[in-house]
Order: sequence, then C-alpha cells, then structure tokens
Amino acid sequence: MSTDRKPARRVILLGASNVVRSLSTVVETARELWREPVEIMAAIGHGRSYGQNSCMLGRKISGIFPSPLWKDLQSRPALPTVALVTDVGNDLGYGVSVSEIVSWVDGCLEHLEHAKATTIITELPLTRLERLSERQFLFFRTLFFPKSRLTLADIRARARELNDALSSLGERRKIPVIPVSDAWYGFDPIHLKRSAWREAWPTILSAWRAGEELGSLPRASFARWAYLRSLAPAEYSFLGRARRAHQPSGVLRDGTTISLY
Repeated sequence: MSTDRKPARRVILLGASNVVRSLSTVVETARELWREPVEIMAAIGHGRSYGQNSCMLGRKISGIFPSPLWKDLQSRPALPTVALVTDVGNDLGYGVSVSEIVSWVDGCLEHLEHAKATTIITELPLTRLERLSERQFLFFRTLFFPKSRLTLADIRARARELNDALSSLGERRKIPVIPVSDAWYGFDPIHLKRSAWREAWPTILSAWRAGEELGSLPRASFARWAYLRSLAPAEYSFLGRARRAHQPSGVLRDGTTISLY
C-alpha cells in the first residue's frame, strides 16, 4: 500500500481507546481535511495513561508524556503540524489526581508548542457521566478499572474538576477545548459509539481548520481498518517480553504514513 507521494503535513494523535477503536475513521478524516498525504504520529492505546505505564491484555506500554514519540518528533524534518489531545479522563479511573493529570497533559502541550502544532483538546463526556446509574457505573468500573474503589460521586466530581482544569489550560495556551455531544455516547459512558464515529470525528477535527466542514464524510473501509490494526508501536512489552517496531510502521496508498508509539 505505497506511492511515491510524500506527506505534506503532520498529524499528531494523543489518546486512548477512543482513538484506537476508530483510528481508521480518524485517519480518513485527516486525509479528507487536506486532500493530501499526511504523516500520522500517534501515541495511543487501550487503557493508555498520559503519564504512567499501563497494561491491557498482557501488553504493557508507556504513558503518553514519556512516550518515544517526542524524541522521534525532534529528529524529523519540519512540517505544518496539527495535534489532537483526547481521552484525558482515562487516568481518573487509575486514581491519578487531577493536578498530576494536568501536569502530564501540559507537558505534552509544551512539546506540541515547540513543534508549532495547531492543537485541539476534547472535553470529557460530563453529560453522559451525569446520566450514569450506580449499577452501570459499577459494571464499567469493574470492566475497565477493576482495581479502582472510586465511587460514582468521586468520578463525577473529579471529572468536573479535570474538565475545568482543561478549559483553563486551553485558555492559558490559546488552545481550543472542543465539547463532545452526549448523542455520541450510548450505554458505554466513555467510548464513542461506532455509529457516531463518522459524525463525531469530522466535527472535532474540523477545529484544526477553524470549523471548516468536510466536503464529504470519511469513507468506511474494512481493508484500511484491518491494515491499521495490524501495525505495531515503536516500543511495548507483551507478557513481559520487550518488543520494538521500526516507524513508520505503515504506509497507505496515497503516501500517508503511520507511526505508532
């Protein structure tokens, strides 16, 4: 899946499960926004923390702030750059304090500022959390964060505090903080429902171009989805064994490159 065309723009993606699950849609949306090959650099992963190691189904990966993405970014040639910072609330489930989460995110924003990136941050799904019942909360806490003993009241309070802190951070750094629609979430309170991907990501990512709408919705492709899912990140461990993969680990037909960290 390659061509002689070179990426004309860099897209940096920072997040957890929401980006992993819908990466194909996110990548296609970025390509549709500029109608040209892009260089994707993504520090993402199921259960990904912004600052500490996380492990999911035997695969251990670093936090986003200490990720090797930043060192690799320094070695690459300058390109016009945009960045997405999302899934910031994930660390609340690990019991990390709001101040610690904000310090990790701010560190990432500092790197992005040095890269002259046009950055956007997404809010937390507060409205969906407010509608969450105690029974639903216990189910999802056990499923996603089995070691957590936080209550629903704890999570709601900390999520509101973190959301306010992100707004203040965005205001201080002059970075848009994008609201998320309650309609994008279903029974699962933290993951965008699949049927909303083709609406949600163009709405969010169009902020890179001051809200300019896409000419068409991103096209679905099982082949692209399967190809992206097959790619390995630069550094991780599986069942205690360290592994590495050369980056970029993927190239699409139009010349878009994919690097995972």
